[in-house]
Amino acid sequence: MNNVTAGFQVLPNGQDVDTNGMIPRIVEVVKESGLRYHVGPMETVVEGNIDEVFSLLKRTQELGVELGASEVLTNIKIHYNPDGVSIEDKMTHVN
Repeated sequence: MNNVTAGFQVLPNGQDVDTNGMIPRIVEVVKESGLRYHVGPMETVVEGNIDEVFSLLKRTQELGVELGASEVLTNIKIHYNPDGVSIEDKMTHVN
């Protein structure tokens, strides 16, 4: 399968505020994944094959709990195109 892009928002304890500093740690895991990424104010977008992307999303869930969250909610949007899709493809209409 060609590359997908996935936009996701991680909400430790179901919150987008007062996350006890967990979000910067989750962003570090994204950076360490080796996937192309773009961190925005409301979500992070990653690019990669679907297995790599889902593996990263699973890791962000686990990390939230490891860091003390009692639960982790994640909003996910995935864009798949048989010819592949990139972060740059999605940005051509806003530049």
